[in-house]
Amino acid sequence: MQIIAHPTFTDHRGSYTPIDTNLLDKNWIQCSVSVNEKPFTFRGLHYQTENPQTKYVKVVRGKIVDFMLDLETQEVDFAILDSDKAVLIPNNKAHGFLTLEPNTLVVYMIDDVYNQQCEKSIVWNKVPKVKEVVEAYVENFDNFVISDKDAIGK
Repeated sequence: MQIIAHPTFTDHRGSYTPIDTNLLDKNWIQCSVSVNEKPFTFRGLHYQTENPQTKYVKVVRGKIVDFMLDLETQEVDFAILDSDKAVLIPNNKAHGFLTLEPNTLVVYMIDDVYNQQCEKSIVWNKVPKVKEVVEAYVENFDNFVISDKDAIGK
């Protein structure tokens, strides 16, 4: 997992973070925004079997635990990200994140097209390291938010 630190400039108006996409050496074709009202919202673990996507994930507001699962070795990397850091997820990894704060806003750039027929989702609690980390943060699973698709995998 490549963590990228960005300078963030803050004053009485808020913050400004320039992102030098030349450092990322990719032809980004899509920019997505994920708005998460509740803490302990889980998104992932997603990947595509065709048109695999490299993702650049940047927290704009809030804090997340970001997960990357190597599809070959099943090795898991994770990092706590806030607005000072971003992460680059290679296209041969499954990706997901857990929000830790309310109203978390995540922006991510993607370098290949979305292909719904090739999209896959791995259930978070079927991956021991992801399950261990999520359970360390989520005390009450009545507050855990996940889509039906991500809860059952596909």
